[in-house]
Amino acid sequence: MLQTTELYNKLPIHIKDFFDRQYEASYRLLDASRHPETGLYADSYKTFEENPEQKCSIAATGVGLIGLCTADMEGWETDAAEKVMVTLNTVLGKNERCQPARDETTGFFAHFVDMKTGKNLQSEISTIDTSLLVAGALFAGQHFRETYPRIKDNAYELLREIDWNVVAADKDNGSINMVVKDGEGVMPLPAYNEYVLVARLALLGQPENEEIQDLWHQNFSEKKMEELPQVHYRDIPVLTDTNGKHGQESFLSSFVHQFPFYLVPEYAESPVYREFYKNACLADQLKWKELEDVPSYVWGYGAGPNDGLHGGYHADQINNSPGDIASAYIVAGFLPVNPSGIYDLYALYHLHLPFDTYENSKDKEDERKLKAAYRYGLHRYSWWHLELPNRWYPTKVTLIDWSSMLYGLTAYKRGMSFFTDRLVR
Repeated sequence: MLQTTELYNKLPIHIKDFFDRQYEASYRLLDASRHPETGLYADSYKTFEENPEQKCSIAATGVGLIGLCTADMEGWETDAAEKVMVTLNTVLGKNERCQPARDETTGFFAHFVDMKTGKNLQSEISTIDTSLLVAGALFAGQHFRETYPRIKDNAYELLREIDWNVVAADKDNGSINMVVKDGEGVMPLPAYNEYVLVARLALLGQPENEEIQDLWHQNFSEKKMEELPQVHYRDIPVLTDTNGKHGQESFLSSFVHQFPFYLVPEYAESPVYREFYKNACLADQLKWKELEDVPSYVWGYGAGPNDGLHGGYHADQINNSPGDIASAYIVAGFLPVNPSGIYDLYALYHLHLPFDTYENSKDKEDERKLKAAYRYGLHRYSWWHLELPNRWYPTKVTLIDWSSMLYGLTAYKRGMSFFTDRLVR
């Protein structure tokens, strides 16, 4: 089988042109959501409002740091390292005007803070969102280690400022505390889920801590992957958690499988996890085929906002997807194991959402709205609301969910080595 990098080089010219535009756009959306003075990144890009918005997501800020690494490699930014340093100075409390809210005892960050001041915007102190920030910082540290070593130093300073001990809720079943309150970990969540990243960073930050050692090695290490909870879609085993409603096992939103694949070194490199990753992709695709009158290029159970259509934010999954909203960035995130997905994205673009070429001489308002809603390319859409007069114009794109677009397209063009070479072990 050809590697994705070879497949990129062999793409038909019209597909490659589309790929290159969507690829750069995956970074440009992040850049449009960055505060120039603090280096913090917004929770979402607003398609019909001024950007960046006031609300910073600490997790999105980690995504932004990885985006700057991609932009540096591709030549889209000449001052990427300097932008990284602005962000790190802010999150490390070295920007007098902006002090991102943290738990005073453990150092974990608030999920949402003000972009200018760092004030907590009535959000929880979150272990996963802090971990996504730290993962981005460490990634940037590895990327710029030769040309700008201060970034690596600052990334490790951030890692070591955090008391990771509070994340371990139950080492026997892999439960990880989602929230820190008054210096203590609360709201435990059992494996398997994106909190794999929390456990891995805890081990990196406090390698001598026996509780953390046991949490990782007894639940999440490669030799334990085959023992993680599973649910079957038809005869396909897919990783899941143990929180099925009413005693039934449930499927997870596909982003849950994607975050460890790109951000946890053992999961990025493991043949065992790669098979589970393929299974998650296949189950996602096959479930969409059960819907009537839906073409094969429409799929992707992701998370994101549904404003103006089916309420607010929702993490869609098999058997729990109100309105059956598809997420194009999920298709991108699976490209390393499903490279033909690039043709699915192109079909969606060419047939329905030509975001950069669309014209409607009979309805200029429709033309304006579609171009604004998809200014940076494909994201959330409804098959039943793609065409007039029922077209849905999404009002925002959440950056943490958009990350799958950036990661997947980067891996398709540059190979998974772009990630494995920059993940800290």
